[in-house]
Amino acid sequence: MIRIVAALLGLSPVIAVAQPGIGQNGVVNAASQIAPTLSGGAIARGALFDISGVRLVAAGPTEVTISQQGVTIPLTIVSAQPRKIEALMPRNAPLGNASLVVTVAGRASRPFPVEIVASNPGIFSRNLEGWGAGRIENLGPNSARSSNSFDNPAHPGEQVRIATTGFGSATRASLYVGSKMIQATPARGARDGEEQLTVTIPADAPKGCWVPMYLLAAPNRASNVVTISISPAGAACDSGPVPLWSNKNVMVVALSRSYQKPDRPDAPEILSDDAVVLIQSNHRANELSRADLLPPSGTCTSATSSYQSESDLTLSLSSLVVPQGGGLDAGDQLTLERSGETRTIGENAAGKGDYRARLGLAGMDLNRKLPPPFLLPGEFKLTAPGGPNIGPFSLNLLTPPEFQWTDRDQINSVDRKLGVTLHWTGGDRDQKMLIALRNVDLITTAIGMCLCVAPAQAHQFTIPAALLANIPASIRAPGAHYDKLAIGMLGVAPLKNLSAKGLDAGFLFVIYDYSRYVDFR
Repeated sequence: MIRIVAALLGLSPVIAVAQPGIGQNGVVNAASQIAPTLSGGAIARGALFDISGVRLVAAGPTEVTISQQGVTIPLTIVSAQPRKIEALMPRNAPLGNASLVVTVAGRASRPFPVEIVASNPGIFSRNLEGWGAGRIENLGPNSARSSNSFDNPAHPGEQVRIATTGFGSATRASLYVGSKMIQATPARGARDGEEQLTVTIPADAPKGCWVPMYLLAAPNRASNVVTISISPAGAACDSGPVPLWSNKNVMVVALSRSYQKPDRPDAPEILSDDAVVLIQSNHRANELSRADLLPPSGTCTSATSSYQSESDLTLSLSSLVVPQGGGLDAGDQLTLERSGETRTIGENAAGKGDYRARLGLAGMDLNRKLPPPFLLPGEFKLTAPGGPNIGPFSLNLLTPPEFQWTDRDQINSVDRKLGVTLHWTGGDRDQKMLIALRNVDLITTAIGMCLCVAPAQAHQFTIPAALLANIPASIRAPGAHYDKLAIGMLGVAPLKNLSAKGLDAGFLFVIYDYSRYVDFR
């Protein structure tokens, strides 16, 4: 049909083919997926990389080229789909800034700016999105290989093999397992453009199902972060606050109080009390989202992506650590009571077994009546009428005292080349501190985030500079901005007095957090 219309208009049929387009942040290392405008977004010589966009394949040849100072070099296409191309950067590609063009059936895309460097490695994740479980194999006796997973963790003293791309000319690698550094030598991988690292897990490596792993791609700059499962020999890996069960129905009650320091000094502080109750079955790792992969205490993880949404982007620590789920109905709404005062927690539109409510709010004038703050330390009672899946229940809950972020007013900016140290008071040995930093590039929509976990009794923690490098620098412009730093205290306890038909176990999450805007430099 296109060719007929073109002929009637007197046009060449080739011109009638729609122009291909490369998307925003559309050229990334195939493993790291770090946006090109972030610090780690350059493409190395010899690396596999992805091109995302539209109309990248049609009824005609697809070509990818890079150009620099009038010289154009064709690239090898590994695979091509209408919205994604995987290509291989030549080992003799010119270093520095260049333009990349996708040509489909004779029609060229607009040039896309790329930076080509000698080395900039990324670690492959199994979901190919740059985060989550890494593409890692445990190496057993007699060269036996098996995929590392929460069901099959590696043990200290054993070797693992890690899939990467983008080492280029580099002959040594600094690999971090949690906070432990290992030196390794990259070797040729399973296909052209891939490398592999073979390393021994240190005896003092952190233990857990989601231990963060990253490469020091350059001084004070990390690659993407993936996770590896590590446990003592003969033991299962530690999944964090909620065990991974395949045959149990689990309820998570999350109560959170958040303090937001306003951007304007004359504005009041915003206080928000919230509740989330999730009731789900088969809590397994194949159902987990990025939010569930909480790193072990004393370690940090990071992630990058593109923020292309009209919805508000909050930095809620409860949303980062509370497991996702639902599906089991305990009635239309739950009731939370304290000292004779009650709040209802209704089912979310997302589906059964997902209950949410704003318990109280202060510091905002929204021209509508909202309940005052409600979540004070002390005793609460949670009741449910029961539903098709879960019977009625009544639970006594106890929330602990809050903590204080002592240098909150002093941390106005974060120098990403130096890292940042936070101090607090309060907390006990059963509680953990969560520290999150995040920003969005207001021009390119690239987003970077870092999340750390520390023992509450440590009373201070330093976020390493390497994991801050891929957070965008702050840009002061009218409208919303997203450069935030938050610290929270997390307490998790099993619901020992839980007795309800259809429920096997339950956990109480209590989260207090403080956040503020900062200037990322």
